[in-house]
Amino acid sequence: MSNSIEHSSLMLQRSVEVEIDCSVQQVYDLWENLENVPRWMPLVKSVRRLRGDEELWHWTFGLGFPLLIEWTSRITQRIPLQLIAWSSVSGLSNQGSAEFFPTERGCRLRLTLAFSLPGGIVGAFLENIGLDRWLEANLKESLNRFQSQIEAEVLRQNVI
Repeated sequence: MSNSIEHSSLMLQRSVEVEIDCSVQQVYDLWENLENVPRWMPLVKSVRRLRGDEELWHWTFGLGFPLLIEWTSRITQRIPLQLIAWSSVSGLSNQGSAEFFPTERGCRLRLTLAFSLPGGIVGAFLENIGLDRWLEANLKESLNRFQSQIEAEVLRQNVI
């Protein structure tokens, strides 16, 4: 399989973590189906599994038309209750992983995303406007939203 990342581009990578008051199993189960991701990541408009290959996923990301980016990613590694990793195979060059660690409280989730930035003046402009800080803040906000949603869902299930 060829690597879709161009050598002339810069890679922007950020990792964020959140402690969740739920079991690793509960957290992993929600992440395992990537179609759930738009529930807590507002800029991810849709994620859908492609027919014929359960490891291929089509992503739509952005603020809305015409500011939308699409790509297809493949799950590159899946270790139940520990790791889900993916890498783009077409469209926006990116890769990421969700890692799950048991804690006394429940689960620590680490989300890592990396995107290829274009080279030259466009890449320099994106770096200068603080795209890295924006990405990190957006990821933290999304993981906090995920934490609130899953903890509320698990609490509701335990009450019933």
